[in-house]
Amino acid sequence: MASVSVIITCFNLERYIGKAIESVLAQDCPVPVEIIVVDDCSTDASAAIIQSHPEVRYVRTPSNSGVLLATLEGIKSSSGELIFFLDGDDLWEPDKLSLCVAAFDQDPGCALVTHDLGFIDQDGEFVERISRPKQVLGPLSVASRGPAVIDAILHHRDYVWLGSALGIRRSRARLDEFAGWATALPDPANTYQDWPLAYWVASLGGATASFLPARLFRYRLHGANHSGDAGTADRAVRNFTRAKNTLLAMKDIAVSRELPGHVQFMLESRANANAYLASLHNVGAIRAFSGFAGSAREFLRKGELAKEVARFTGVLLAGPDRFARWAARRSGGRPQ
Repeated sequence: MASVSVIITCFNLERYIGKAIESVLAQDCPVPVEIIVVDDCSTDASAAIIQSHPEVRYVRTPSNSGVLLATLEGIKSSSGELIFFLDGDDLWEPDKLSLCVAAFDQDPGCALVTHDLGFIDQDGEFVERISRPKQVLGPLSVASRGPAVIDAILHHRDYVWLGSALGIRRSRARLDEFAGWATALPDPANTYQDWPLAYWVASLGGATASFLPARLFRYRLHGANHSGDAGTADRAVRNFTRAKNTLLAMKDIAVSRELPGHVQFMLESRANANAYLASLHNVGAIRAFSGFAGSAREFLRKGELAKEVARFTGVLLAGPDRFARWAARRSGGRPQ
């Protein structure tokens, strides 16, 4: 049975990081688990909470550098053949690792494992919400799920969950090469970690994957996570810029791996749409109009043109900041 490393990333999560660590310590995994917590220069009490758990290895980044580079620090410090990732505000179910390790063991060629999830609020109470992974991947046969996961990653589909559901096999991932590539990105501090890593692994020749329909982690919806924290125009710009950078990083992988042209075009189109959305919240609707016109086809393809017309109109009438505050209240912290 392969060795296991868990990498938890944290930045100013004093309210949640202790529970995240405890959810790993409570695992029923049949092999020893190496736990690494990477503190991206938190300024709250996170460091003290992490260091109060002697079972974990505390790693602090040299400077606040974003979740992608923090994840690379964790990978560099890890030794396990199977590497699992946990965001510092999420929680794992006790059988998460045992089931995922078994999935890897059943297929020695498996490079990536993911699974279903549940949702909780900031207080840890369950939130009823549709799970796209279970909705789309759950009904498939066991043999069909793995290819569907690879296809969903390569085509950036919304029914595969990464983040705290992602596990990879070190020997199939060429992680040293990934680290060098990711560090050299134009703006790695403002690039998300999970999609580029999964895209890197999924696009390697012969990569296979596994999907488990069980809800093995709880995704926390709260006002400070990067999915929902867009209550000001500046935060919206940050989120859309990170999404743009992430998609461009994935396109770079697609180009280098010679994936089909329509895949490269799709990633570039989505990156351009996020660039427009960042511009909309930065300079306003009038100055961003050309970006809206250029992205209309992508919004139409995704069935989101009406939503984006409403967003554009809202920013035009209310201004970026007022619209961002209204949208955040309306969404209740859900991703927009």
